[in-house]
Amino acid sequence: MTDPIHELDLRAAGITSIVWATGFHVDYSWLKVEALDTNGRPLHQRGVSPEPGVYFLGLPWQSRRGSTFIWGVWHDAKYLADQIEIQRGYRAYQPAAAQMVAAP
Repeated sequence: MTDPIHELDLRAAGITSIVWATGFHVDYSWLKVEALDTNGRPLHQRGVSPEPGVYFLGLPWQSRRGSTFIWGVWHDAKYLADQIEIQRGYRAYQPAAAQMVAAP
């Protein structure tokens, strides 16, 4: 690559999701959210982090031995896709306005 992008306004570019493929070395130092422990490892429950909108996939033993392998990661990918949809539903929820009932 001769002219890499070093900075990008995700919102202005219309980007709503990022898939980060790090290859053979894990480095989350670029991730500036409350989703890492003091050693820089992801905080998560089956890939769902405590930071809204941040998910991890392909981690060792994320849910099973095959979590880091192409033939096994699909279990976690399916689970995360379901969780993302559930979280979107939570964010979109608008409670009905409480109705006042007049006393007889």
